[in-house]
Amino acid sequence: MKILSLSYFVVTRKIDLHMQIEEEEKSLILWSDRVTSEEHTFHLNAIHDISFKPSPNRYKMLYLHTNRGVFSFVVKDNPEEMIQLIKSRLADYQ
Repeated sequence: MKILSLSYFVVTRKIDLHMQIEEEEKSLILWSDRVTSEEHTFHLNAIHDISFKPSPNRYKMLYLHTNRGVFSFVVKDNPEEMIQLIKSRLADYQ
């Protein structure tokens, strides 16, 4: 069951005559037993923690700490609700 979705962005800079920044919006989704991005599926029992680095810039970093390493996601919106929901679910798996 889908619980919550958070937009993340893949940001690419292109330099031709002018520098252009392209954004591709994707979704990080919290399900009842896993978190999915467009590229990966993370089962809750494989997630150790989730953290967030606030920034005055347009983009902020959300980090998912897993048994396969740390995965970073560029976000614009405040991910606090996603963080709290994931952390509350992680307690059931530890």
